[in-house]
Amino acid sequence: MIVVKNKIEKIMQEAILELNEQMDEEKKLSYDKELRLIGKSAAVDSMEFVTLISIIEECIADELDIDIRIVSDRAFSKERSPFYSVSTLEDFIIELIEEEE
Repeated sequence: MIVVKNKIEKIMQEAILELNEQMDEEKKLSYDKELRLIGKSAAVDSMEFVTLISIIEECIADELDIDIRIVSDRAFSKERSPFYSVSTLEDFIIELIEEEE
């Protein structure tokens, strides 16, 4: 569990860095567990969010050899959105990976 958590944190950091390469200088993000991903105070717009999710899925496939789909009916049926922050997204991804193992 801790190993997976550390790997997901690293993947999330890499994904944010990769997303930053596509963003204007003033919009670049720093890895922060509380970074908002959706909602009124979100740090990213909808296109950046979609790009970030895509990068994360690719990194998981490349680094962990696991194919997961983060955006799904399951994600939207949760009481609290797994897309709220970096922290909630990491927790959701860990859930998905543990089910694959």
